[in-house]
Amino acid sequence: MPEPYLGWLLLPVWAVAGYLIFASSIEAARLRRSAWLNQYLMADSLWHVRLRGGWLLSGWHLLLSSVLALFMLVKLLWLSPWLWLMLLLSLPLLWWLDINLRRRLQSHVKPPLLDAVSRRLLVPLGAALLLCGYLLVSLSLSQPNMQGMGWIDALGRHMQDTQSSLPLLALSERGHQVLELSVQWALQNTLGDADNSGILGVLAWSLLLISGSAFIWAWMRMLTGIATLRSKPAGVLDADNQASHRQAATTQERG
Repeated sequence: MPEPYLGWLLLPVWAVAGYLIFASSIEAARLRRSAWLNQYLMADSLWHVRLRGGWLLSGWHLLLSSVLALFMLVKLLWLSPWLWLMLLLSLPLLWWLDINLRRRLQSHVKPPLLDAVSRRLLVPLGAALLLCGYLLVSLSLSQPNMQGMGWIDALGRHMQDTQSSLPLLALSERGHQVLELSVQWALQNTLGDADNSGILGVLAWSLLLISGSAFIWAWMRMLTGIATLRSKPAGVLDADNQASHRQAATTQERG
């Protein structure tokens, strides 16, 4: 796609992806907080309402979702076709995993919370499976030869032009290339001299695991965010409303 259309097209895609990640993330956060509040506080307590999660909680998750969405989007722009194929082939597996989770949780979880709890469990389980596949495919792909080269020389020789003309996206693409080339440079030079191989090995595997985990986590959050927006009333809010109704009914009976 010609410039500058690609850069401007990425902005709404970034906004949509960020909102989907935010929807999944805020649902999980409110589910955790609701479980804690219902355990220790009365349903009609003023602190129950204040601690349920307001603008501060939403603002934090919105910021985190925006960063994850930007990282995921840049990663997808430079993703290998084999990794794209792995992500697409994993969709039926995630669908099957979601169905089985719901089936097993149906007899244990309250109906209003079933969807939220199943999505809450699907994210770490699906992310663990996808991360294993991501690492296997990434390590099997051919990479430019950087053995024996200095880090600066490797970056200068293999850095490519960015695909976006927008400053923020172009800077993010540059950062992504630096990260990916640094990982490959460290992996290829771990078999060097004995003094540096251990340090480079730890650096390489740490960067690979952190970047891969962040990407897969954002991908899973985006997928579950679609299901979150498609679901009817949020299970957490329904459970809170039911608790409030039960408390009000109990108060009336005592009165």
